[in-house]
This record gives sequence, C-alpha cells and structure tokens, in this order.
Amino acid sequence: MMEAGCAVIGGHSVRDPEIKFGYAVTGMIDPGRVWANSTARAGDKLVLTKALGTGVISTAIKRGEAQLRWIDSAVKSMTTLNARAAEVASGFKVHAATDITGFGLIGHLREVAKGSGLSVRINAARVPLLEGALDCVRLGFIPGGLNANRDFAECLVGYDGEIPAEIKTILFDPQTAGGLLLSVAGEGAQTLMAALQKAGVPAAEIGEMLEPGKPLIRVA
Repeated sequence: MMEAGCAVIGGHSVRDPEIKFGYAVTGMIDPGRVWANSTARAGDKLVLTKALGTGVISTAIKRGEAQLRWIDSAVKSMTTLNARAAEVASGFKVHAATDITGFGLIGHLREVAKGSGLSVRINAARVPLLEGALDCVRLGFIPGGLNANRDFAECLVGYDGEIPAEIKTILFDPQTAGGLLLSVAGEGAQTLMAALQKAGVPAAEIGEMLEPGKPLIRVA
C-alpha cells in the first residue's frame, strides 16, 4: 500500500477459521486516460505482464504440498504492483486492457473479445508460467475457481493440434494480483515489449486479436 501511495483507513473484523483480507479502493481517475476492456482492434498484439499459476500454487500451499521455490515465485508475483507495467505502457497505443484475476486468462480474454466484437488467437507456448504451476496441475492441486472458469468459458475455446492437458488447464487458473493483458497496436508491440523488459517487467507477447469468427478464442 505504501508503494502504491495509498492510505489505509477503516476496517472491520470477521470471525472465521481462515485469515483473509480485502480492500475497497477509492480514488480519482482521469476519464480521458481509461483503458477499456472492450475496445481492442483486429491486428492488435496481446501482451501479458505477469506469469500465470498463483491459483494452483495457492492450492498446493493450502494442502501443505507446495515446494518453497513455488511459493517464492508466487509471492514475488503477487506482491509486485502493476504500476510500473501500466506506466511504461501508457506511452504506447494500447487500444484495450484488462487485469488477469479471478476469471483466469481465458475468462478475461472472453470479456475483451466479446466486448470488442472480435476473436482471439493465443500461442500456448508463449504464455508465461510461474515455476511449479504445471507441477501443481499434474499433482491435482486444482482450485474450485479454476473448474468453475473452465465450465463457464471453455465452450468458446478451440484447440489447434496437440495442446497438453496441463496447459489447457492452467489457462483457466484464477489469479490473485495477476498481471495486465494489453491489446496494443501491432506495429508498436515489439517496442513495447522491449520497454517493458528494460523496466524489469516479465512481459510476453502471447497472441493477437482477429476479425470476428468462431471459435471466439483459439489456442494454438
């Protein structure tokens, strides 16, 4: 909170066996600087600023089966603000953006594609994953939210070729403090990637927005 320049005020207690906390954020925003999640354009490249896997790793932690290096990678990701990524990206032609949180990558992509009236192609091999994420999937550390995301959105997904089962699964993983998914003009994508990486943001170009078509989301 201090790093983000926030003042924490108020609060209340809940009697529960599990420790939890959440925040409601109040502040001011310039409406001329808002990135909507429904204004992507065909030909845009999709840039993801954090790796996936916090949901399955958190489930492994709850079951007492997580390896320390998995925990370290997840904690580092979750405690890294998106502020630096947003600051760098603000200098580029970002047509649309969303964060990747509880609905997982596919769930949030669904919102972008439907809202923009377009379809999406994702290159599964380029999607960054936290250390241990695939191990957690293989060991069955699947959060309930992942299954709910998959039940809701997989009907809109088409898979090209032999996509490994664990890769299909992790695309629906609900994230805590996930990264930004930026839909950026194609001609500026590589320059944005270079700027993000120079700023220490582990970004990856994972796909592109396409003209309307079926399936809504294609994973290749």
